[in-house]
Amino acid sequence: MEKHRTIIFSDFDGTFTKKDIGYRLFRHFSQGRNIPLVEQWKKGLISSRDCLLEEAAMISATLEEIHLFLETFNLSPGAADFYKTIKRHNIPFYIVSDGLDIYLEHVLRKHGLDEIEFFCNRGTVKDRQLKLNFPYDNDGCMRCGCCKGARINDFVKSDRSAWEVIFIGDGLSDICAVPHADILFARGDFLDYCRAKNVMAIEYENFFDIFRYLEGSGHISG
Repeated sequence: MEKHRTIIFSDFDGTFTKKDIGYRLFRHFSQGRNIPLVEQWKKGLISSRDCLLEEAAMISATLEEIHLFLETFNLSPGAADFYKTIKRHNIPFYIVSDGLDIYLEHVLRKHGLDEIEFFCNRGTVKDRQLKLNFPYDNDGCMRCGCCKGARINDFVKSDRSAWEVIFIGDGLSDICAVPHADILFARGDFLDYCRAKNVMAIEYENFFDIFRYLEGSGHISG
């Protein structure tokens, strides 16, 4: 029997990073006015695209001010070493996010990981205004700005049976990845969702946990 090739997709905010950067960025620069919007999104009353657009309208900041704010954030424990290890094993790894490139790209560069390919929504800052762009087709998904399920499907749809898809997440923006993944690593709201829906998911705390699982299951060695 032919062995499937492993491909790994990871959420960014609160997953590859220790904290949810996007939420904290909007909360900081809106003086907390974004919080009711996030609660509406969590309840499914608005899409993430609508939530992001309204949050962006609340912000008055320069790109330099945003980058300075980002200096306080770090990657999840083990994330950098995990990526370097699976790279040595020639396992494809991609970040899929419903956040923004203006902080995702900056944080990856800060940690020397700007080679990681990522897919997310896009933001530009001009005259202290944050403008958003949603460049990806979402396969009909109306919930997301950048749908993680659609991004996974972009990679594997031509020969789904050839791939073993691993997805790593922590929040409600990750739920569209569920039907597209063979192995789910979950924590936080994403784990609660999986349990409520009787979806098989492996609980993790950080990337050291994921590494140990993949090593024990024979996906990687050393």
